[in-house]
Amino acid sequence: MNLEFLIMRSIYEMPKISQRKLSKDYFVSLGKINSTINSLAKKGLIKKSIGSTSKNTSLYEVTNKGIKEIEKHKVDAAIIFACGMGVRLAPLTYDTPKSFIKVKGERLIERQIEQLIASGINDITIMVGYLKEKFDYLIDKYNVKLVYNREYKNKNTLSTFYTAKELLKNKNVYICVSDVYINENIYHKYEIEPYYIGAFYEDCKNEWRYIVNSKNQIKSVEVGGKNDFCLVGPCFLTKEFLSVFIPMIERYYSMSSTNNYYWEDVLVQNFNKLPNIYMHKLDKDVIYEFDSLKDLNDFDKNSTEFGSEAVSFVSKAFKIKDNEIKNIVCIKEGMTNHSYRFDLNGETYLARVPGENTDTFINRKTEGEILEKLKPHNITEDIIFFDKKTGYKISKFFKNAKTIDISKKDELKKCMALYKNFHLLDISVKASNDISDKIIEYTGIIKSKNIYVPYEDFDDIVSKAYEIKKYLDKVDKVKTLTHGDPNPNNVLIVGNELKLIDFEYGGMANPLSDIALFGVYVGYDFKKTYELYQMYKAADIGKSDKKIIPKDDNIAKKMIISYMALSGLYNAVWTIVRCAMGDVDFGEFGMAGYRAFKNNYKEFVNL
Repeated sequence: MNLEFLIMRSIYEMPKISQRKLSKDYFVSLGKINSTINSLAKKGLIKKSIGSTSKNTSLYEVTNKGIKEIEKHKVDAAIIFACGMGVRLAPLTYDTPKSFIKVKGERLIERQIEQLIASGINDITIMVGYLKEKFDYLIDKYNVKLVYNREYKNKNTLSTFYTAKELLKNKNVYICVSDVYINENIYHKYEIEPYYIGAFYEDCKNEWRYIVNSKNQIKSVEVGGKNDFCLVGPCFLTKEFLSVFIPMIERYYSMSSTNNYYWEDVLVQNFNKLPNIYMHKLDKDVIYEFDSLKDLNDFDKNSTEFGSEAVSFVSKAFKIKDNEIKNIVCIKEGMTNHSYRFDLNGETYLARVPGENTDTFINRKTEGEILEKLKPHNITEDIIFFDKKTGYKISKFFKNAKTIDISKKDELKKCMALYKNFHLLDISVKASNDISDKIIEYTGIIKSKNIYVPYEDFDDIVSKAYEIKKYLDKVDKVKTLTHGDPNPNNVLIVGNELKLIDFEYGGMANPLSDIALFGVYVGYDFKKTYELYQMYKAADIGKSDKKIIPKDDNIAKKMIISYMALSGLYNAVWTIVRCAMGDVDFGEFGMAGYRAFKNNYKEFVNL
């Protein structure tokens, strides 16, 4: 640690700084501070100032010689890493970048930008990924630059550093993280040596704890420990350090095994091969990193808003403050949305937050219309709030509910009876949910946007789907309200009742399409799916089913196999479009659907 430079810079920035504060800031004794000041004075870098006679002030100012020395070490730029999805701070980050979360009334990233600018750092670049468009206003407000990391979903911060490498070359640069709250401004216009912040932790838990020598040079890191300094927050890297480090970043990035690497992994594995890098100690009250919503609440107990629409829509609906929402627990994410439960005034509710890009393929107005028309029938959730523009939804939480177990025949029978009752409710909406129409819609999107299709025989398969459509156009004369996303996760057992939930894909279609799609979702072949239909047909719900049950069983069989085939292809084209939007990898979902079409098409031809 170059204590002479640090003290000289402190005196330059704050001429009347006390030796006691210098001692506290740099974690060295008063005697060491005093001897270093005397050394600087002898070298002509500082001199006694005229004015204050306070015992505790430095009584020094930086000379012209000292100023010239300081100005050799100007910081050129700052890079703020803000690509991540912030899963640890869910649900706040369901629809808001983690750096946009408000702490003590300020967005984390704005506070840090303002600290950098106040320190004389004006060349600021933000590395963006998740919800990148939301950062655009910062260009106008602070004259920052945005750089997009296309790999943010699949790779860790090593890829972000690699993406930024051309911006870092031949510069002295701060590397900043966007999700910390820095209580006091720790940035400076001038820095002399590479360092990483070491924040004091009473319990290091899973944190990287520094191992340093007597000069605070970092030699290695260890995980865990007590009452020590850990790697957190920003760092500073000189152009000389980066000239050695960037080639290492390039080499590690090219390896197939480093997708989950933080850029600091490269640093930690190469301390002995890199120029010296030091730890700059900070007290525990200076910098805060939030690993959970509880951490945020504990730190900022008085916040009335968190700056996240995923939470604020709840507080607006109930006309309360964000911090009045208690016991927030995230629910496992679905393919389309995010959900969390929470407590308020002794009741437990479920909040649903629409996933990224869902407005392009889900008609929220239709979903809202369906929910309104279902309300008197006690077949679904008790909806407290629904926004027909955004799809935000609040419902009462079903305590002790569970999804049906398809291995239990009695539960499957009740499930089919539930669907039958739903199909006979005599509810209609304008929107179509016909699978053929959906396939036409999605293949049209694929062609118009020139979306990459991974299947070699795709055109042939689509032509076969039209063959099935021609058959259905002749025999499919019945249209009822259908669910459109029938699967066991959307059928809940609540006490002695079954409830049908999530009507995002609802619309008018033949009711047998729901039964066929259910079979495809759970991986049934035609024989087992036809058994589902037999349960559906046999269910006695006290209503006439002539409208929805085909008179001829052979026609019913061919219709079911038709819908099974089309449902599989629908899943495949839906996945192609969603992946093209940059959504998460849906695993084998699309591929399984494509195979389901082929297998069921063979059955269709033979029936």
